[in-house]
Amino acid sequence: MHSLILNWLTLAGAIFSPAIASPLASAASVAPGQQRCAAFSQTLSIPNVTLVSTAHYPSQANISVTGLVASCASDTGTTFTAPTDLCRIVINVATSPSSKVRLEAWLPDSWKGRLLSTGTGGIGGCIEHTALQMGSSMGFAVVGTNAGHDGSSGFDFFLNHPETIVDFGHRAIHVEAVVGRQLAAQYYGGEASHSYYAGCSTGGRQGFTSALLYPEDFDGVLLGAAAIDWLHIVASKAVLAERMGWPDLASPRYIPPSSWSAIEAAMIRKLDPLDGVVDGVIDEPHSLDFDFSLLGCASATPLLNATVCLTDVQVEAIRTVYQPVKSAAGQDVYPSFDLGSATGVFSNNQFPAGVANLTYRVLDDYWRGAVYNDTTWSSQQFNLSQMDFAVELNPGQINYAGGVSHDLSKFRNRGGKVLTYHGSSDVTVTSALALRTYDRVSEALGSLNAAEMQEFYRLFYVPGHMHCSGGAGAWTMGQTSAPNQFVNFGGNGEFADRRHSLLMAMVAWVEDGVAPDYMVGTKFVNDNVISGQVAAQRRQCPWPHRSKWNGVGDTKEEGSWECVLHDGA
Repeated sequence: MHSLILNWLTLAGAIFSPAIASPLASAASVAPGQQRCAAFSQTLSIPNVTLVSTAHYPSQANISVTGLVASCASDTGTTFTAPTDLCRIVINVATSPSSKVRLEAWLPDSWKGRLLSTGTGGIGGCIEHTALQMGSSMGFAVVGTNAGHDGSSGFDFFLNHPETIVDFGHRAIHVEAVVGRQLAAQYYGGEASHSYYAGCSTGGRQGFTSALLYPEDFDGVLLGAAAIDWLHIVASKAVLAERMGWPDLASPRYIPPSSWSAIEAAMIRKLDPLDGVVDGVIDEPHSLDFDFSLLGCASATPLLNATVCLTDVQVEAIRTVYQPVKSAAGQDVYPSFDLGSATGVFSNNQFPAGVANLTYRVLDDYWRGAVYNDTTWSSQQFNLSQMDFAVELNPGQINYAGGVSHDLSKFRNRGGKVLTYHGSSDVTVTSALALRTYDRVSEALGSLNAAEMQEFYRLFYVPGHMHCSGGAGAWTMGQTSAPNQFVNFGGNGEFADRRHSLLMAMVAWVEDGVAPDYMVGTKFVNDNVISGQVAAQRRQCPWPHRSKWNGVGDTKEEGSWECVLHDGA
């Protein structure tokens, strides 16, 4: 076990002692929720924990979250609807003499005995209240975390704060799991029957890391667009920008942001019909080839008009943009993006407009604060050697999942389940990474075959799904990181079942042994889940199966789709 983990165990050993209350109390013995919530501030007793606030909210009340830093407030908002009667508890947990993690728990009066821990996104300093809404609406005691710092942008929280870097790397989610279990036990008077995790992007990385380093923490982990091998993902934004001449915006290789939406649309027009259904979705872009010369002004049959078509030099540049990221030694370290995927990852390289800064600020923030501890560092000076240096340094074990290990044997051996999903149109983390991860997990466990993998690890490859939410495909499956999912996918909602809700599919798999052989993805009109107006539905299938139209039914009906083995399986 890594020394950082041992140091934390030594430092806060008391937090790991199983000082948890007696078996689950009967409903008749539980005090009314409002009284219990009000009294809890006097009875809470967990080592290294400081209470910030407790408050009870009736169903449909507005919960105003105060004290958020500006970046979190703008990203997530400050007011959320209580989906059920619940007690909101905010605490700080000391993780070292110089660091702490903030946790926020939403504890429903009608608890079903389950615990749900949730992750963060990006650079990871904002509690995901959408996940708290979803979990509590379904009767989970649900906990969120700021992963050890406040803010979705900035680098000062990492500067000269090595313990904060460790929290963000792996420790915060472990603390969330352990303290969350103790918090729920003390509040309800009984221990949770099962412990789950859900997160997307960085949250996916956090859950994967927990399954590797702390296999006892969760019975099941739900991972969306898991950003494992995180340092290569972040570095890729600069690598791909540099392949088209950035930061020199006058370079003949440079492709301006105004051209990228047309390029994406042209790829979709060309490749979408190949799957037999013209719906704005390329089903298996990773298995297709594309003639980039068709984007050129010199093409006999150009896909772009004269205002946005590319020069020969730009055509060569874009060809390299859709190739894997390599280390300074020439080794492939990060897969290429899918053809037709959302192109913001390539075009977001002016900030503000006309200035060569990456809109994706995570690279600048993390390399300044955690890699070099240098406020003057800029992505404009980025090179492959600096990427390789960060990977070797591996601050706070940020790259443990995917970069160091795929060995989920301990998690698998204790019966843990991994349910993961990734969209083909992901703008931030290429879906090819999910396929590579699937293969590497198999290899790490002795080259498991598909049937053996399916026993504990299921990957749903979702055509037309973007990063964590959105997209042209039938992507909605109750993702905890997407807004307003609790309305129809939580509580007693129309889609709150194991066929439509990923979270309930995980519960059925862990508790009843019923693995998801397919999910039903839903495309709502204008992606408005609150309206409940369904535009289309489709079966989404566990890899190595793919979703295929049966050739006769209405393509907007899920029954017209079937799961068949991928051609290369």
